[in-house]
This record gives sequence, C-alpha cells and structure tokens, in this order.
Amino acid sequence: MLSSYGRHGTDAYDLVDRLPRGPARVAAWNAYVCQTYADKLAESCTRAPEEAAPFARALYDLACSWLEHASAPVGRSELHLPSWGTLARSHEQLVAMRDTLTALRTYVAFEVGEDDPRLAAIDEQIATVDSLWIPRATPELRAGIGTALTIGIEKAAALGGEVALGK
Repeated sequence: MLSSYGRHGTDAYDLVDRLPRGPARVAAWNAYVCQTYADKLAESCTRAPEEAAPFARALYDLACSWLEHASAPVGRSELHLPSWGTLARSHEQLVAMRDTLTALRTYVAFEVGEDDPRLAAIDEQIATVDSLWIPRATPELRAGIGTALTIGIEKAAALGGEVALGK
C-alpha cells in the first residue's frame, strides 16, 4: 500500500547524483532523504502499516516537494522532517529508521570519505543505538532508541546537505 504511494518520488534516487553541487543538489538530497526514509518504512512496517502510514505519506509528499524545488531552487534549503507525534516507536519502525540512518551514512561517507571527521557525530548516534538495541525492548527503551535514530538521521541529512552544497 505505502510503496505504491511513494512511486512519485523515486526520481530522487538518481537526481541527486546527476546534479552539480549547489542549491538544486541540496533540494535533490533532501528529496533523497525523504524518499529513502519513507521507502524503508514501507519495507519494514508490514505487520501494522497503518501506524507508520501517516508519517510515511508525509515523507513521500516532502520528497515530491523537494524534487519540484530541485528544478527551480529558491529560498530555503533546510530539511525539516515530520514529527511522529509520540516518542515510542514500534520495533518495525525502529528497524526502518536504523536502515534509513545506515543508508544515509553510507551515501554521505561515499561522498566525503570514511576518514572525514564530520561522520563522527553520525557514528556517535549509531553507537548509542547499538548500545540500547535489545530484543523486545520496553517502550521507554524504544523511545530512547528512536530519539537517537532521529538525531542520527537529522545529522546525516544535514551533513549530506552541506556536501551537496559543496562545503
């Protein structure tokens, strides 16, 4: 159900690589972040997709909006991800968030090189997630994991935006 909703933003996957560094590439990167995140949710959240559907749809809508922005970049370039509304995430949602963070970190590391010190802030969040990750985590622990993943995704998105701009 969700994956069909996200077909409109799939151009984000190759557009970000085709554009030169600058505002249009930042917009394409933001679309890539949103599309990747939403696709990971659609892939992972199969038991209770209705829980993730509103968030994933908001991400898919953002991806499309950023793709339009990439064709005529003016104004803002900072990505603001939607809010989940609650702190505790389901295990499936956490898996999707973790997969998103891994994908974004991999992309950015490829762009800047594994030895770039700016990756440390993202790696710190991954280490926090790894230290908290256990089977059948309590809601409180899932909230902590979700917070660390959200921070990591935001840091990866911001660093990718800087790199897309040429910094």
